[in-house]
Amino acid sequence: MMHALARLIAAGPGQAVLVIALCTALSFLAPPLTSILAYGGAAALALYSLHAGARAGAVALLGAAAVTGVLTQLLLHQGLAVVVTSLLLWIPVWLAAVVLRGTGSLAMAMLTLTGLALSLVTLIFLLLGDPGPWWVARLGSLADAVAAQPELGIDRTALAQFIETVAPLMTGTMAAGLSFAALTCVILGRWWQALLVNPGGLRKDFYALRLGRVVSLVGIAMVAVATLKVGVLSSLALQWSLIAMVPFLFVGLAVMHASLANLKAAKGWLIALYVLMSLLPQVLLMVVLVGVLDPWLELRRRTERAETN
Repeated sequence: MMHALARLIAAGPGQAVLVIALCTALSFLAPPLTSILAYGGAAALALYSLHAGARAGAVALLGAAAVTGVLTQLLLHQGLAVVVTSLLLWIPVWLAAVVLRGTGSLAMAMLTLTGLALSLVTLIFLLLGDPGPWWVARLGSLADAVAAQPELGIDRTALAQFIETVAPLMTGTMAAGLSFAALTCVILGRWWQALLVNPGGLRKDFYALRLGRVVSLVGIAMVAVATLKVGVLSSLALQWSLIAMVPFLFVGLAVMHASLANLKAAKGWLIALYVLMSLLPQVLLMVVLVGVLDPWLELRRRTERAETN
């Protein structure tokens, strides 16, 4: 079924636009149950851009935006809002797919998305200053509306403390979330492409995914500046650190996948890893740390030697 869908998307711009638009429009019909379809639409854009090139991908993007706008306006009367929301994901996905097609490097595509997210957050700080107080005000208004319902039994003091804690993280968290979503869609698009032209190609690319020591040191420096508490610079470094977690998370997962494959471990270990990551933030941070330290640990090479011996 996935092979047939990939073949349909790659068949031409009309088919690609149709899949992108339908998946996106349907994703807004009954959220959150249908929200995952938005990833399918963006992945279809990634596949078509990888298959046909930057210009054809841009044409498909614009065509899908027009068709999605019409469909969602007819169905939900929110065509403009849906198109704007979709473009926030589609444009980074298209850009990363173009980079991946041009370089053949999943790491370069990943760094492109990270650089885009870092630049966006930096621009916000340069133009508007620290957005933390803005988030406090917006989340405070939402909290007041929730706390005004006595049947919910919300503790206003605890809620206010929670807002003070999460507000400084919101900008970086949203940028990191968008970067994560875009990278996931690009990887899915690359998987579809592999089904068509190079079965197993994505596995090879993913197992080899790595970042150099310079990138790792830059990530460590971001965290160090964020902990110094030197005003706006530390606040900006904190947002950068949250965004940087995304590429290091994927590298950490690549290390775990490749190392377990080298050791011929049962697939249950990977299932357990993903379950624990979803339940325990500490496990997720451990995988990020593996990605940060990968240039020095070289776990993949060590497990290759262990398997050979």
